[in-house]
Amino acid sequence: MAFSSISSAQITNPIPVKLEKSNLRVGLKEVVQIPISGTGRERVARLNLLTHAGDGSGRLFVNDMRGKLYVILNEKASVYMNLKNLVCPGFSDETSQQGFSYFAFHPEFAKNGIFYTIHSEEKNNRIPDFPVTKTIFDSKGKVIESSHHEVIREWKATNPAANTFSGTFREILRIEKPYPDHNIGQLSFNPNAKPGNADYGMLYIAVADGGSDGFPVSDTDPLNNGQDLGTPLGKILRINPFGNNSANGKYGIPKDNPFVKDGSPNISPKKLGEIWAYGLRNPHRFSWDMGGEGKMLIVDIGQAFIEEVNLGIKGANYGWGNREGTWVIDEKNENVLFPLPKNDADYGYTYPVAQYEHDKPPNWSGYYAVAIAGGYVYRGKAIPELVGQYIFADFCNDGRFFHVPVNQLVNGKQAKIKELRLFDGKRETSFLKILGNERSDVRFGIDEAGEIYVTSKSDGKVRKLVPSL
Repeated sequence: MAFSSISSAQITNPIPVKLEKSNLRVGLKEVVQIPISGTGRERVARLNLLTHAGDGSGRLFVNDMRGKLYVILNEKASVYMNLKNLVCPGFSDETSQQGFSYFAFHPEFAKNGIFYTIHSEEKNNRIPDFPVTKTIFDSKGKVIESSHHEVIREWKATNPAANTFSGTFREILRIEKPYPDHNIGQLSFNPNAKPGNADYGMLYIAVADGGSDGFPVSDTDPLNNGQDLGTPLGKILRINPFGNNSANGKYGIPKDNPFVKDGSPNISPKKLGEIWAYGLRNPHRFSWDMGGEGKMLIVDIGQAFIEEVNLGIKGANYGWGNREGTWVIDEKNENVLFPLPKNDADYGYTYPVAQYEHDKPPNWSGYYAVAIAGGYVYRGKAIPELVGQYIFADFCNDGRFFHVPVNQLVNGKQAKIKELRLFDGKRETSFLKILGNERSDVRFGIDEAGEIYVTSKSDGKVRKLVPSL
C-alpha cells in the first residue's frame, strides 16, 4: 500500500454516532446445562457452536471445545462423541482459541452419516498440508517455531439416527499455524444449495490470518497473510470433500473457484485454488439467510477500531491488512486510521455492509465492544417481528445483542445497526448480567425451524431466543 495516495489526516472517531436501542425486544429461555468439563474457575463447558443435522430428527448438537460433541433431544443433553479420545494424543486446548472448535453436517447426513470437525493439535512431527513458510518472532523479537496444527476431519457414522457416534474417520486437511491465536473459524455447507447446483456439497472454511500472539504489538497482520494468495490464512476456502484433485489427494478443488484457471487447481505457486475470498483478519463466523435472497454473511473481528458484517462474494478481497472497515490502516501502527484515498476504486476492495467501532467508555477498566459474534438471519415463527433481521452480538462487552434488516445489507452501502433489547422476565437486562460473569463470550446457534439459540463459553448453558413478556 502506497501511503503517498492517502490523506495524512488521521481519524480518531470513525463512527461518531453510537448504536441506538431498538424497539425490538426478546427474552431468553434456558434449555439445558452442559456438564462441567474443566477445573477451578474454568470449570464450565466452553460451548462454541450449536446447530442441527438437517435430518428432520429435531436434534440439536453443541460442542465443548475441550473435546466433546453433545446431542440435545427433548431438552436433555448426552455425549454424542468424545473427539478428544478419538484423535491422536496431541489434541490441544491450552488456549481459549484452541480445542475442538467447529463442526458441520453434510447435506445428506441422514443418508450418508458424514460430518466434519475442526480441532487443534500439537505438531508432534506431523507434516501439514500447508506449512508456515514465513519467519515468526516472539514478543522480544526472537525467531521462534510455529505454534500448532489445525486439523479438519471427516467422520462417517454407521447409523446416522443414533444418538451415540460409532463409525470411522479420515483426515482431509491440516494447516500449520504460526501463533496460538486466530485459528480456523467456522466450516459449513450452503444450506440453500440443492442437488444439481454447483455449490451443493461444497464445504466452506473460514481461516483467520494466523494472529501474532501480541508481537509485534502494534502491527496489523505482521505476516501479511491477508493479501497473500499463496497461503490459506486470512481466507474463506471452498473445497469438495468428496473430490481428490488437491495436492494431498484427500479433497477436491472446485473448478468454479475464483483462482482456478481452465480447470487446473494450481494456476501458479502463488495462488491457491482452494481460496474463495480473501483479505480477512478473523472471520470466525459466517451463515446464509434461509429466506429472501439467500445472502451469505461473514463477520470479521477487527483489531483496534472496527467490527464488520460483510456480504459473502466469490473472489472478493475484503482488504485486511490494508483496510479495517471502510478506512485505511497503517501496517506498523494499529492505533491510527486514515480516510480512503480518492483512487480507492483502483484497489478493488470489498467493504462491509454494516460496521461498528470499538466502544470504550471513559475510565472503563472492564470489557467493552471489541469482537463481533456472528449469528443468523431470523426465519423462525416464535418471534414474528424478528423475521428478516440479522441477529449478532459483541462477545467482549456486556453481551449486547444487535440486529440489522438483511434486506438493507447491500454492497456499497452501510446499513444501520441497532441494539436488540433483552429482557429477563419483565426486567430489561444484558446478557452479561444474566451470566453473572465478567465476559459474555456469546455464540449463536440455529435449529431446523430457524429459531435462534444462544450459548456461552462462560457458563456452559444453552438458551433460546423467545418472545419477551
